[in-house]
Amino acid sequence: MKGMITLVLALVLTVNVSAKDDLTNGEGRFVSRDGDSLTFVKKQLLYAAVKDIITKELSKMGHSSEVFWAKYNEKFDSYFSPIKENLDKSYGITSSETKLSGRKKEQYEDSLRSKKLTLKARYGKLQKILASYSVKKMSRSPQFPNSRYMNIQAKVNRKLLNDMFYGYTRGGEKRIYKNLFVTVEFSMREMSWQDLGVELENDFTSVLKEHWKRWFEDKFQGKVNNVIVTTSYEEEKLDSHLKMLSEASSSLNQISSIENDLAKEQQNALISVDDQLKDSLWMKVKVNVQKVAEDETFKKRTFLFGGEYLLFDLKSNRLASHYDFISEEATFSTAKDLSSNSASLVYRLPVAKWESLIRDISHFPLGRKSFRIDVIGANSVKQIDEVDKYLSSMGLTHSLKVKVESFNRDRAQLRIFFKGTIDDLKGTLLRTKNLEVDGQKKIFFQNEESPFTINLVDKEISTPEKKENGQG
Repeated sequence: MKGMITLVLALVLTVNVSAKDDLTNGEGRFVSRDGDSLTFVKKQLLYAAVKDIITKELSKMGHSSEVFWAKYNEKFDSYFSPIKENLDKSYGITSSETKLSGRKKEQYEDSLRSKKLTLKARYGKLQKILASYSVKKMSRSPQFPNSRYMNIQAKVNRKLLNDMFYGYTRGGEKRIYKNLFVTVEFSMREMSWQDLGVELENDFTSVLKEHWKRWFEDKFQGKVNNVIVTTSYEEEKLDSHLKMLSEASSSLNQISSIENDLAKEQQNALISVDDQLKDSLWMKVKVNVQKVAEDETFKKRTFLFGGEYLLFDLKSNRLASHYDFISEEATFSTAKDLSSNSASLVYRLPVAKWESLIRDISHFPLGRKSFRIDVIGANSVKQIDEVDKYLSSMGLTHSLKVKVESFNRDRAQLRIFFKGTIDDLKGTLLRTKNLEVDGQKKIFFQNEESPFTINLVDKEISTPEKKENGQG
């Protein structure tokens, strides 16, 4: 009997652990405005938390969450467009040249925000993929009460989510690319090429490049016309192309009549580059190899393999996919087949992830306007992540999306994808002013006329504000 009880307890514990593993946490953040009802705020928080869960679950399932959200946003924009047109007419807006002023402009913007956020929180009935959920925490910042937070725990119906993914990403215009450029870079630590059983670097790398090229030609057939392993000259051209488009989108505080100039610069940039780059992809693969140990007695050598890839869409100037390889340690005999065995391991590091790209590359979105924003004073990735979430929340009505391009010491560069005018973007940025970050810092702008540098300053030493900004 005692043995039976022990067995039953073990089974119950196993079921509980398994059930807990099936749950996914989702975080939602929303910056409300004075006058927002509690019901409205709760719906926005729940919508944001469900989106967070969907993003996490799609990644686990091997799907591209970026493609999914791009398609979701495109379809919502199409749905919302006639609603916005009716609102515009009711306010006498007949073209992009129509300017509202004073109280009327404020009323229009409030009405547009309310309609868009309310409808987007309902659109697609995203919540239906949750078999069940519970709210674990809902809070607001004591210092900045309009900054709201919700944490939920949910059990996800993955079949429904899978159907939803394909429902949004299938159909519509499919892209076919002229070229897929493949650049491979190797980084060696505490070793030489001889340690891998070859005399020259090219003896090892040329075989890998050729096999990856064949893989892409086979798997991306009908999606990519040519697969090109790059030379150093081609890499310079590709770098220049990305830099040119980036600079055309980034020099926000150096140019006057910015929107017209920006559009002209981007068009000129596209016209001036080689035609083969206009609708192509660039796969940059970096492989890291480190010698960990050597056993001369048993003729064995141990290596640690890792790396990453970045896939750039050269038409929209965006990072379309990124993946850090799962590091793998392996020991090989130095007596035979060392180079072949190690090359085989390196070959398969990215291939499993590339399999998921076969489904997704035809649906990569063409992108919105993109701008570079600098964040100065961040101490951690968590702080950058909170700035990201604030901006995404503030910019919902303009389909704002953030990509972290780099983070070094206390400075980060963000790529902002945005639908709207420069004034809209400025207003979105300034609405984050004074918001608390990580309980330690707050957002501050040195130059509010050109708020494209975000400063994170310690709360106790930040400049006192004359009045609240951007909280509605």
